[in-house]
Amino acid sequence: MKYRWILFSVLFLAVGMISSCDEEKVEPDDNNNTNKQLNESFYNLMTDMYLWYDQLPDVNPGDYQDVFALLDDIRYEEDRWSYVADYQSFVQYYQEGAYVGYGFGHGWDANDNLRITFVFDESPLKGAGIRRGWMINRVNGSSVSPDQNINELLGRDEPGVEASFVFESPDGEVIDTTFAKKELTMNTVLADTVVNHAQKKVGYFALKSFIDKTPQELTSVFRKFSGDNINELVVDLRYNGGGTLEGSRFLADFIISNSQVGQPFVKMSHNDKNTPMDTTHVFQEDTVGVELGLDRVYFITTDATASSSEALINGLEPYLDVYLVGRDTYGKPVGMYAYSDDRQRYVFVPVCFSLENAEGVADYYDGLPVDVEARDDKTEPFASAGEASFHQVLYHIENGSFDMTKAGYPEIPANRAEYRSLDDEIGAQ
Repeated sequence: MKYRWILFSVLFLAVGMISSCDEEKVEPDDNNNTNKQLNESFYNLMTDMYLWYDQLPDVNPGDYQDVFALLDDIRYEEDRWSYVADYQSFVQYYQEGAYVGYGFGHGWDANDNLRITFVFDESPLKGAGIRRGWMINRVNGSSVSPDQNINELLGRDEPGVEASFVFESPDGEVIDTTFAKKELTMNTVLADTVVNHAQKKVGYFALKSFIDKTPQELTSVFRKFSGDNINELVVDLRYNGGGTLEGSRFLADFIISNSQVGQPFVKMSHNDKNTPMDTTHVFQEDTVGVELGLDRVYFITTDATASSSEALINGLEPYLDVYLVGRDTYGKPVGMYAYSDDRQRYVFVPVCFSLENAEGVADYYDGLPVDVEARDDKTEPFASAGEASFHQVLYHIENGSFDMTKAGYPEIPANRAEYRSLDDEIGAQ
């Protein structure tokens, strides 16, 4: 059974790379044979491309019910990320930002309240006036608490699936309504603005993910920043679980100076079977010709900041002053390639390489450390001076140090992000 690269950037996959694990094509005649052939081909793929191929157990892939069970049993203990997904859903998300849902993110605050963290432009919540900071008090008549599986309460990911909600705004306004899931297209730039502070123009934007549409959105943002002559930059990656290396490098090209074009951004290192595939990606001239003249950049991060977001931060560290505010990042210094089976039913996304910056910094499995801890204050809008993380950035811009009287990250319910499925990559309801 033949596998092939999916022909677009994804999970650090370089644009236009095409390869395959060449095997004789077999047309299965029933479901059992289909699963058996998929399992065998996937196992062969893993023994070739998997970063930790030499740690794979010797198993008979045909003994497993399906490829999902096989992956669960053979994955290396360090691997929290390899997954299998539906082909159509995968392609729609990475090419278009399309998925089925209500169009919002959520998270618990320090008082066990479930808060809206962001709302996409196409979400029905936006039309109802519901924004970041609103609480979800009830779903389908039931109150919510951290020990519940909220995803199950919200129903299957199918168009038309409904849920009733009771929302409450930070000002106490209550909305009792019902929404239906639909196919929508996310905007990856959740917010952007220019803030005047301490005689400086501070460009700020919050970025949800790196997918194929992200460069177009980033181009619009940086055209604005260039026209406004910003002299400080804040990149909010607190909900950014990663995506494509191409999108990550595209953003880096706007941030670095023109003198750094051609310098190493990130190196990809494969297993010892595939060292000819090792690649060093370099900074390129940005598409707009922006020269912001920055000598520092601020990132707002949480333990949901992962993968290509971390590669972006790590890749910029050798070239300018990089400050991290919020919470240590997730810790994923590896990347994945995406393969499909020849009948385009599944996408197989195994970890295939490790990442390091120009100074050889890699293996940040415990995350990239912040310069100052600050909570993700979900009660405040993005770029609000009263929001804890953004306050620390503005304080540092003005004073050259962080506000240690307000530093810290209070204990919150356990809701650490996981990135081992397409739903986890999407990171929204």
